[in-house]
Formats: sequence, C-alpha cells, structure tokens
Amino acid sequence: MRKLIFLLTLFLLITPGLALKETTIYLPAVEDTGYGHKGALASVTVDIKEGNGYVYVDTWPLTKVDTQASAIIAKKVACDILFLDCSKYDFYYTIRSEAQIVGGPSGGAAMTIATLASLLDTKINNNIMITGTINLDGSIGAVSGIIEKAEAVSEIGDTFLIPKRHFIFEENTSGQVDVTKYASDHWNLTVKKVSSVQEAFVYFTNYEIKTPEFKFERSEEYQQVMKKLADKLLDNAKELKNECETKLKSSKIGYESEKQVSELCELSLDKAEENYNKENYYSAASFAFSKSISYKYGIKLTELLESEDKKNLLKNYLNNIENQIFEINTTNIELYAITEERLSETQDNLELAWRDYYNEEYTQSMYYASFADQRLYTAISWMDYADQFPEYIKISGDPKEAANEILSETSSILTYISLTTSNSLLSNAYTTLEKAKDNYNSEKYYASIITGIKSYVNAELASEVLYKEDDYLIELHRRRALAAINKTNSVIGQSYFEYAESLKEEDTSASLVYYTYAEKLSNLNHLLNQDFEPEKIKPSEFLTPVSCNYETAILFLTISVILCFIAGVIIGKLWK
Repeated sequence: MRKLIFLLTLFLLITPGLALKETTIYLPAVEDTGYGHKGALASVTVDIKEGNGYVYVDTWPLTKVDTQASAIIAKKVACDILFLDCSKYDFYYTIRSEAQIVGGPSGGAAMTIATLASLLDTKINNNIMITGTINLDGSIGAVSGIIEKAEAVSEIGDTFLIPKRHFIFEENTSGQVDVTKYASDHWNLTVKKVSSVQEAFVYFTNYEIKTPEFKFERSEEYQQVMKKLADKLLDNAKELKNECETKLKSSKIGYESEKQVSELCELSLDKAEENYNKENYYSAASFAFSKSISYKYGIKLTELLESEDKKNLLKNYLNNIENQIFEINTTNIELYAITEERLSETQDNLELAWRDYYNEEYTQSMYYASFADQRLYTAISWMDYADQFPEYIKISGDPKEAANEILSETSSILTYISLTTSNSLLSNAYTTLEKAKDNYNSEKYYASIITGIKSYVNAELASEVLYKEDDYLIELHRRRALAAINKTNSVIGQSYFEYAESLKEEDTSASLVYYTYAEKLSNLNHLLNQDFEPEKIKPSEFLTPVSCNYETAILFLTISVILCFIAGVIIGKLWK
C-alpha cells in the first residue's frame, strides 16, 4: 500500500499542473525588417496578485501605447465575463519578443484569454494561437497581417484562430489569397474563425464558460424611500397638470398658442401611474417628472404670452431658480450622486435658458427654465429623505484617489476606442470626461467620480453599438447590471435598472444606457470602500468541460502510461 501511495504522489508531482495563477500565451505579431513585414512571435505572461486593481505592462522591445491599452481592456473584459470585481487584484503583463514587432491592439484577444485562464486557474494549450483586437463586449475584432502571422504560428503551433469578422481573403505578394486554404497548403496549419473570447477559450482550454443566472429583487429599504418619492413627484405632476388646465381656460392667448399649451396640459400620466401600481416607484417618479416639465412649461408659457413685460418676467423667473440652488450636504455617496446629477442638469438648462434670454428667444428660454425648475424640484425632493435614505456604501478610501483612478481608466478606454470608433457616443464621452476633470480640479471628487463613470459608459457603448444589435447589448448589460446589484444592493443600481426595464420596449437606446449606468454605478462601493476582502472565484462555478476528441484522449492516455512507467522504474530502483 505504501508503494501505491508513493507512486500516486510521485505521479501527481511530475504530471503537469492543471491550475495556474501565472499564464503564458504566444502573440502572433508582425516584424518590420526593413525589407517589408514578416511574421514573428512574442509571448505574454499574465500574473495576478492581490493588490489595488492596477494594470502593469512590461514590454521589450518597447511597443506602442495601444498595446498597453489592450492590456487594460483585456483585464476589464475578463473580469466582466466572470462578473468578478477585480479591484483588489493587480494584473501584470510581461511581453517579450526577439523581434522588433510592430505594436498595435491585435494582441488584445490573446491577452484576454490568458487573463481568463489565470483567473480560472486553467491551463491553456500553446499549440493554439490567436490574433484579434478585443472589444469591450468580449467580441474579437479584425486585424491585418494574418498571412505573415500564420507563417510564424506554423513554426510551433498547429491551430490559428482569427476573427470571424475578418475577410476571407488576405493580400500578399501574389495578390489575394484564401487565408484558410493558403495556411493549410503551405504550412499544414489549421485556421479557425472565432467571434468572441468565450468561443476562443474553448479551443485553448477545452472548457466552456458558463453564464450564471441573476434575479432582480429590490430591497425593502429602497422601496420604502422610492414610494415616498414617487408619491411626492406624482402629486406634484397632478397639481401642475390641474394648474395648467385651469390657467389655460382663463387665458386670453391666441388660437395657435392656446392649441400648443393645450397639448402640453393634456399629456397623460398613465405611464407613471401604471408603473406606480406595479411598485416600480423610481420609474413612476421618472415618468411623472418628464410630464411635470411639460405642465410647468404650459403654465409659464401662458404667463409669458399674456405678459406685457416678457423680458422682466423671464428674468425674475430665472433668478428665482438660481437662488434656490443649494450645496449638497451629505456623506451618503449615492444620495450625493443622485442629487448632484439633478443639480448639474438644472445648471445646464439654466445656462441654455440664459443664452436664449439674451438672444431674445423668450419662448425657448422659458422651456429650458421650466426644465431647470422641475429638475431642481426633484433634487430638493431627494434631499428631503436624506435621513431615511439607505446607505449601502461605506467610504474608507480617499475619494480624490478614486476619482483620479476613474479619470485615468476612462482616458485609457477612450484612447483605445478612438483608434477604430467615431460617433456621437464617443463625442459625448469626451465631453463628459472634460466635465469630470473640471470637477476634479475644483475638488468636487464625488461629482468627478460620477461624471467620470458616465463618460466611461458612453465610451464603452460607442464601440459596442457599431457592430452589435441592440437586443444583444441590452441582454449583455442587463446581466452585468443584475450581477453588480446582487452583490451591493446599490440604490442607484436598483433605480436605473428598474427604469431601464420600463424603457426596454419603447426606447431601446435609452434602456441600454440605463442598464449600463446601473452596472457601473453599482460598483461604487468597491471603488470607495477599501476594507472589503478580495472577491474569490470558484472555477467550478464557471467552467463546463467540453468533451475532448478521440485523438486528444489517446494522447493524454499515452502520456499518462509513459509517466506511470517511468515513475514505476524510478520507485523500483529506489525501493531496493
């Protein structure tokens, strides 16, 4: 029996381990030789240790900044796929190559695979290699130089994964060639197309990554406060609607103006009341607010049209709104974030109102003033319940440091995304980031954190909407938001998630934004509270073995028999 135990122990010691915290993967790359480009291989080693959520990149030879951005994206995507908070881990990426490789983002997919393998303690097969950029949703983007890279892969590998969105044909010295056929004919290399990191991960590890199921359950504390807020905003909207209709009946404005105001006063509150009856109190409050703007505008527009001194009437109204703006006084970061957002929107609309006022566009100015008025009312309403507001976030870290971290990460994301993307969401991301920086420089660190996160959201969605259907993205961010909310009970997370749910059928773009806000802002606790333990991950909860093929099984069995034989010979000699 002792011999058997010794034999099994020795066998386990000399058999390659199945779990690694450090993972090395090959990067197919392109080398600039001076005579043109040719394929080359680099290696990336990923090491993950407990820390503070930083990403460190060590490259030799030196590469472009987009390679460093790829490492940041790889870490983010891997953690997102596993719904894992990685703020208590540091990620080290060491890139080495004997060739002067051309830098770029094409190593992003490989870096992500290696990061996932390290997080899941899973060994990868280095006979398989991959090229492709990595998108924030985990999809793999197109790259260039595939023929050159394939030749380099064939020197030590047997399978080459390329992006599914890549063209079948690639240019070389003889013109267009079919990549798959060319690689097979010239180097006996198998080329496979993959669309996502999860799909590629199966090839490397023979495991599928499972997606856990999450439910949306609002906390009792949250519902109690939200009901009171919904009651207040619904009552306000109903009062304004009644006032709007009453004022219109007694007014002496012209027919066309009367028709315009009538349309404003008659807007229905059915959507707000429908959500209230379903106990969707935040959504009810939001829909009531949107209608209250129209009712308030109907009231003030009627007053403006009847006034003999329109300029003075409008000026007094704008000054009155400005005089009610207040400084936020709370240590509850979520309440601060919610109130600050509403005050910021109040200020933005006041600026537009003053602009139109000075341009003598009084009707348009009155609309922005009405918007600012009602936005300010919601800010005051939230603060009315400050003493009852649930506090799920415990602040133990430095908000200045957290704000700086958000600004840095968002800037990196924008650098990476702007290489391939240009749309209105990206423009909004840059605009919001500048506002976050202004808040930071004004020492408004909480405001900087919130606006920085919103810039991050716009940047992320800017890259995703180019290639993905709305339904896919909504389901992706819905799952991520649920995972974050389930871990934190975030008030903002629950609020935005509920609102996204109510918008899903009629405004998919807005729904997508609010799901993503819910996801990102639910993680405020991990950003500001430094006293929690690093989140542990159990690979068994995420990995499902994929049936290996016959050849793989025979190879593994053969190796095992040989190792057992060697171990037996050694033990036999030692036992004499």
